Amino acid sequence: MPDLNLRTWRPAIRFVAFAALVVGLILLTFAWRALTKHKVTTTLNCLDQAANSQPANSALTAVDKYAACAAKLAGTEGVTPDRPPRCRYAGVWTSARGNASYRISLNLDGSFLAEPGPGAPAMQTEISGAWAVAGNALAWAYDDGAVWPPDINPIFAESEGAFSLREVNGAVTRFTLLERTTSEACAKK
Repeated sequence: MPDLNLRTWRPAIRFVAFAALVVGLILLTFAWRALTKHKVTTTLNCLDQAANSQPANSALTAVDKYAACAAKLAGTEGVTPDRPPRCRYAGVWTSARGNASYRISLNLDGSFLAEPGPGAPAMQTEISGAWAVAGNALAWAYDDGAVWPPDINPIFAESEGAFSLREVNGAVTRFTLLERTTSEACAKK
C-alpha cells in the first residue's frame, strides 16, 4: 500500500510547485517579449513604409507619413481633435539643453528652422527639416544629413507656453514659447 503520509510527499509537492512557478515565469517572459517585439516591429514597419513610399523626396512627406502610421497604430486615426495637433506647438520657441540654446520656428506646414543661439557649438549652422506630432512625441527629420529615420522625442512636463522633450540619449531639451503662430485652422472651436 502506498505511503499517504503528507510529510513524505511535502518535498515532492514543493518541487512541483516550484517547477510550475519557474515554467510560468519563463512563459510570461516569452509572452512579454513577443508583445513588446510586435510593438517595436510595427513601429519599425511605420518607419520603413514612410521611408519607402512614393513620393518620399522630402523630410516633410516622410515625417507626415510616419505620423499617420503611428496614429493608426495608436488607434487615433480618423479622430478629429478640436484643433490640428501641430497647432499646439506651432510658433517660435527657444530650446535649451545644457548650455546650448536655439531659436526654433515650428511652422504649421510641418517645416522647422533652428538657429543657433548662445552656447551652441561654434561650427553649428542653421538646421532645417520637418516636424510632426506623433502621439505624445515630436518626430523630426532633417533636410541636411541623416533624413531617415526621424528623431522621435517623447513630450513631457507640458504647460502653457512650455514643454520638454526626452532626447534619444536621455537628455532633456526644454522649449519656451516666444511667439505663437496664429491661423484660422488653429482657432479654438
